[in-house]
Amino acid sequence: MTLIAAIALQQTAVAESNYSWSSFTEPAYGLWSLAANHRISVFRDVPTHTTPALLVFGGYGSVFIEANRFGHNFYRDGTWFASAVGNLRTHSTLSRQQIDNSDVLSRYDLDERKAALEAGLQVGRRLPHGWFARFAWLQDVSQRHRSSETELLLYRRDELDLGLPRPVILLSVAGVQRQSAGLNNYYFGIDKKEIREGQPSVYRADAGWSAELELIASYRLRNSDVGVYAGLRHYQYDQSVSDSPLTHGGLIQQYFTGVGWYF
Repeated sequence: MTLIAAIALQQTAVAESNYSWSSFTEPAYGLWSLAANHRISVFRDVPTHTTPALLVFGGYGSVFIEANRFGHNFYRDGTWFASAVGNLRTHSTLSRQQIDNSDVLSRYDLDERKAALEAGLQVGRRLPHGWFARFAWLQDVSQRHRSSETELLLYRRDELDLGLPRPVILLSVAGVQRQSAGLNNYYFGIDKKEIREGQPSVYRADAGWSAELELIASYRLRNSDVGVYAGLRHYQYDQSVSDSPLTHGGLIQQYFTGVGWYF
């Protein structure tokens, strides 16, 4: 093979590789990122911990992705929108390692409280002054808590001029959720089989409410597709959770920061 032929073949391979990659990434949009998620657990004697996470604020083709939620819009008219959605519930999980390392929780024969995959429908509406409202119903399809949750959220996006080359985008979310008794009891209840001799009686968690507050500030670097962000997400549960012997209150706190690429 001549040198010219080898170079030509190499250039063709590179071009085909670039075409293949661009064809794969072309449907992607929004910010795709690697984040560090810091959670302050609601469970007793469980220390705060930081874990890596892949977070997407955008989508791929007809599928939108909002961190732990994804879905497909099947109706949109500029005012109303409706979607089929999936949701990965992770903020109230409890691992085997956390149970074993807790002086309080290890006194019980607790099972893990695992993440749940939920699916359902959400309907939203554009409101005056830049606000949006969204109502969702979600049912567990992973056979974890085997029950449902409903939520009502208000959210908006604002551009903040902080004297930087580009504005900082602030996403503000406030909402309420209604958890079924089955959901609360799976994560925060204590079954008879989890009680050791001499331990207190079982705890059955009732249906209850929680409030959510979320703030995410993001910034796209000048003349670049690189984006950075930081945010918080808090869940405040009512007495059905805070009265559980497993918890030290009803507040779950999450803080996260990350860097990614805008498509």
